[in-house]
Amino acid sequence: MRTAAVILSAVGIILFAGCKKPNHAPDTPAVPSGPTSCAVGVAYAFSSTAVDPEGDDVSVRFDWGDGDTSAWSAYVPSGDTASMDHSWPSSGAYSVRAQAKDRNGSASVWSAGCSMDVLRTWTKTFGGVGVDWGNSVQQTQDGGYIVTGVIDYTGARQGDVWLVKTNDNGDTVWTKTFGGTAEDEGYTVRQTQDGAYIVMGNTVSYGAGGRDLWLIRTDANGDTVWTRTYGGAGDDFMGSVGQTQDEGYIVTGSTRSFGAGLYDAWLVKTDADGDTVWTRTYGGTSYDYGYAVQQTQDGGYIVAGGTRSYGAGGEDVWLVKTDASGDTLWTRTFGGTSDEASLAVQQTHDGGYIITGYTESYGAGGTDVWLIKTDAGGNMTWSKTFGGTSPDWGSSVQQTVDGGYILTGRTSSYGAGDDDVWLIKTDANGDTTWTSTLGGTGLDIGYSVQQTADGGYVIAGETESYGAGGDDVWLIKTDGEGRVDEGGGK
Repeated sequence: MRTAAVILSAVGIILFAGCKKPNHAPDTPAVPSGPTSCAVGVAYAFSSTAVDPEGDDVSVRFDWGDGDTSAWSAYVPSGDTASMDHSWPSSGAYSVRAQAKDRNGSASVWSAGCSMDVLRTWTKTFGGVGVDWGNSVQQTQDGGYIVTGVIDYTGARQGDVWLVKTNDNGDTVWTKTFGGTAEDEGYTVRQTQDGAYIVMGNTVSYGAGGRDLWLIRTDANGDTVWTRTYGGAGDDFMGSVGQTQDEGYIVTGSTRSFGAGLYDAWLVKTDADGDTVWTRTYGGTSYDYGYAVQQTQDGGYIVAGGTRSYGAGGEDVWLVKTDASGDTLWTRTFGGTSDEASLAVQQTHDGGYIITGYTESYGAGGTDVWLIKTDAGGNMTWSKTFGGTSPDWGSSVQQTVDGGYILTGRTSSYGAGDDDVWLIKTDANGDTTWTSTLGGTGLDIGYSVQQTADGGYVIAGETESYGAGGDDVWLIKTDGEGRVDEGGGK
């Protein structure tokens, strides 16, 4: 009997063991979710979910793609989200994967990777005790940046044109100043086809009288090759410059010396040495301005600015399309009964135009950023306003590689202080993808923005919140979503 009992007991054990449910590893986790780009040295959250076939709790860990794998997370119910933070010490492209395990230690296979671009971000200030600001920035062929603006040594606003060349980290390679004993300012800088620079500004120190347009051609080291002034006895000012297909230059601005009215928009075409090929004025009997110009795909030019001679009332956004000789093909005005103006224009991939500036007629109240998309004939396709109840302006716009738009300016409605730099990313229809404010408790303004080769953005402007004193030139490099690891940001 004792032998039989032992045998039955052993059989029972075997039968019990055979009835025990097998343990399966969790299913492959979902591809991690998180930002698609981030800044070096800043921690960002990534999350994933995994389901266990038996419904057991799961723990998740992440392979960050930089040689580091996280510890296992705390256990969460099957199908719930597990999250962890990580920062990358250097820029580059990474792939983030997830793996799950259950309480019995059975681990899943690794998930597919989530692509991550880690971008170098920083902010830099340039200046002294006076009022200094940056009006224009462009990424250069070597991956660094060129900035122009104003350096004011005394704080009396008798500044000089300032040209600053940096490396890709925003550190100064060289600086140059141009000017005389009166007020001189730099508005636009472009790298030329030969790797040198063309700077457009204003000068009171030189020229025919009053304020004149000033064109400065430098070599690759910022040393002067030649300068030219354009103007008459009145004030001629503002505007921008671009290099043309024939290696000459196109300059726009405003003139009181020539034209039909108080001020006219002015277009000057030069050869490669800055000598005038032709000039054109556009306007009526009141105040009309040219702020931005670009050569178009057909060899002509698009000029954006403001007009009080035409439109619906007050000052309106004004778009002027010319042929290659500067003769008018068509003009368009946009606006209501209050004041509007355009400060930037770019031809878009579809042959139309994107314009930014400000509007007082539309939006949330006061002055709002205004973004206008037109077709190739200058007819409005759509417009968008951005802003709150305080003044907000758009200064610069560019179409991005995804077909959307990036614009910068200033906001008093949002941010940390007086005015903040405002960066707005939209999709192709002008709808907001994200916004970022950058700044401190003082006055901080963005004047120029460009998408960089790594998918981030570079902004030039001015800051009272940071720097050496007064207002300083502020150069900001963000990641692809407008974030920085210093000097503010969303």
